[in-house]
Amino acid sequence: MKTYRNQKVLILIVLSFVLSCFLASSGLAATDPSINDWGSPPGSPPPWQTTDIWTDNDGDGALNEAGEPSKGIKNRLFAKIRNLGSTPVSNITVRFAYAPYGAWGWASYTDFKEISAVTGINLTQAGTIDAEKTIEVEWDLRDLSENNAGKWGGYTVGDFDHFCVWIKIEYSGDSNAGNNDARNNFTNVQTVFGQPYSLKFIVANPKKEKMNAELIMKGVPEDWKPSIKGVENYRKFVLKPKEYRLITLTFTPPHKGTSERIRQNVDISLKLDKDVVGGISFVATVEKERPMIFTPSGGILSPYIIGTFDSREGAKTILQIINPTAKYLRVMAAFFDDNEKPLKCIKDKLSPNDLLEIDVRKIELPAKFGVVKVVSLNEKEDIPETGLVGNQRIFFKEMGATETALHQIPAEILTDDLKYIWKICK
Repeated sequence: MKTYRNQKVLILIVLSFVLSCFLASSGLAATDPSINDWGSPPGSPPPWQTTDIWTDNDGDGALNEAGEPSKGIKNRLFAKIRNLGSTPVSNITVRFAYAPYGAWGWASYTDFKEISAVTGINLTQAGTIDAEKTIEVEWDLRDLSENNAGKWGGYTVGDFDHFCVWIKIEYSGDSNAGNNDARNNFTNVQTVFGQPYSLKFIVANPKKEKMNAELIMKGVPEDWKPSIKGVENYRKFVLKPKEYRLITLTFTPPHKGTSERIRQNVDISLKLDKDVVGGISFVATVEKERPMIFTPSGGILSPYIIGTFDSREGAKTILQIINPTAKYLRVMAAFFDDNEKPLKCIKDKLSPNDLLEIDVRKIELPAKFGVVKVVSLNEKEDIPETGLVGNQRIFFKEMGATETALHQIPAEILTDDLKYIWKICK
């Protein structure tokens, strides 16, 4: 019996040793909560993006759509985390933060404005169903004056249309802290052949001494006539200690393309002295300009209807937008004050014969009186498509309610005005 016990102990020691060797050789650490950073694995996705961070305001599951995220509204931000280790982990904290679009040289987390911190997350061991989870938070971009206490070089949310998000995983017992951070550039660039597109971003020097800088631009064809403002020579310039510089990239695709649509991957990296320290990536989608189809004179349908809103002295406005067609449509409702200052854009979808009702009080506009411009778009492409009627109801405390139709606008008006609507609704 004594010999048997000794043999049993020996067998257990050997099995334990073999198991530990297997786990070490297979890369399975004891606990390893993680998230994939940009460019991981190399080349997919683009260098400054990751598929583990995304926004999805309309719930359709599509990534990097136009208008996601959008400033002036509350966005839905997601991060996917996973346990690569052989032991379950509990009470993980995941932090979300953002900053304006830019090539941040060795930026620290404090350079970013924290959105939210989610605590108490549990993950099972690698290979099980709950070893991977998606965390969702609300990302509020309504305050266009937000400047992160001056840490963005004096620039504000309102100065940019695109942003970068930083995700941090915090867990005290982590066996590998090297995969706990991830960042992602958010942008969606759409234009048509022959029309210029401009994109603003920041470059920054975090050092206490001046640095020789260079922007390395890849993916923009020469015949797109790319130009950069903010530096005299983007291939060789100097950034002062702690300097933030606003850069504007403008490109103009040729008037005629070889196909109906081109998707071009663009990558711009910031090099300080001899090191590449960050960058931006985006997909530029260029399409042929298509003629807009409008209702014949005297018709009642339109891709562009317009009205007013009034919240003064306790009044309230309700907009009712109707799709009486058999088509699926996307809708943009752009709000402006009475001085034509852009306020907010509401986006939604209309199924065939659908109704969208907007209570203006609930979207918290910074102005109490102004204009609303509603445009219907093709289900998949950013081109106006006929299919809207609507009305507005304004309720007054003393006078009761008034109801009027939203007015259809001619094609030549929308052709020019759409440029201003895109500025708030992109």
